[in-house]
Amino acid sequence: MKVGIVQPRSKENAIKMTEETLKEGAEVVLLPEKWVPSFDDVPLPEFQKLAMKYTAMIIPGAFEDGVSVISPIVDRNGNVKGIAKKVHLFGDEKGRLFPGEELVITNYNGVKIGIAICYDVDFPESIRELFRRGMEMLLVPSKIRKEGIDIWRAYLMIRALENRVAVINANAFNPPNYPGMSIAIAPENDNGIVRPMILADMKENEEWKVIEVDTLRYMQIRSQRLEEYIDPKVKELR
Repeated sequence: MKVGIVQPRSKENAIKMTEETLKEGAEVVLLPEKWVPSFDDVPLPEFQKLAMKYTAMIIPGAFEDGVSVISPIVDRNGNVKGIAKKVHLFGDEKGRLFPGEELVITNYNGVKIGIAICYDVDFPESIRELFRRGMEMLLVPSKIRKEGIDIWRAYLMIRALENRVAVINANAFNPPNYPGMSIAIAPENDNGIVRPMILADMKENEEWKVIEVDTLRYMQIRSQRLEEYIDPKVKELR
C-alpha cells in the first residue's frame, strides 16, 4: 500500500501537496495534528473532492473542534466515514476539552488501519489494544515541539517494534517551534532479530513523501506476536 505523508504550512499547500501524493499513487494520505488553528479552518470539502477524484482515503490531520481533538476519516467516496478522537489529552487541552472514549480502526483495501493522535502513542496499552483488534498499520497525526522530537521518535519506534506493525507519523511543521520531521517505521525480520526499518525520514521543510508499506512483509512476525501475547494477572506480595 502506498501512503502519503504531508507536512503543510498553509491551506493552499496542504491541498496542493496532498494532490501531489495522490498523483504519485498514494492510496492513503496523512496530515499532522493542528497544522491549522481549529477544525473550522480545515478545507475539508477540498480534501473530500480529492479523495473522491483519486479514490483514496485521506486523514486531513487532527484538530480542536471546541469539544475534543478530532481526526476526520475521509473515504474513497469523499464521505467522512468516521471520526477518531484523542483519548489522552495533553497540557492545557485537559482544562478545555473532553477526551475521546474509544480508539478507531478502519479498513482500507483489506488493511486494518488504526489511528492514534499524538499523546495517545505515549500509552502502550492503548496501541496494544488496537493491535489485539487486528491493526496492521498505525497512523499518527502529531504536533511535537523541536526539543521533544528525538524522544517522540523513540516512542514511535518502540510501538512499531513491540506490536510488529508499521507506524506512520505526520508531524506539524511550523518553525521555529514545530519542525515537521515526520517519520515512518516498519518492523523488519533480520535473521530472527526484529529491527526498525525507516521508510520515511522527513526534514524541517514544508514537504510531502509517498512510501510503500508492505504489510505482508511483516505479517508473520505480527501474527507470531499476537499468538504469544499474554495478559497476565499481577500478584502483590506483602
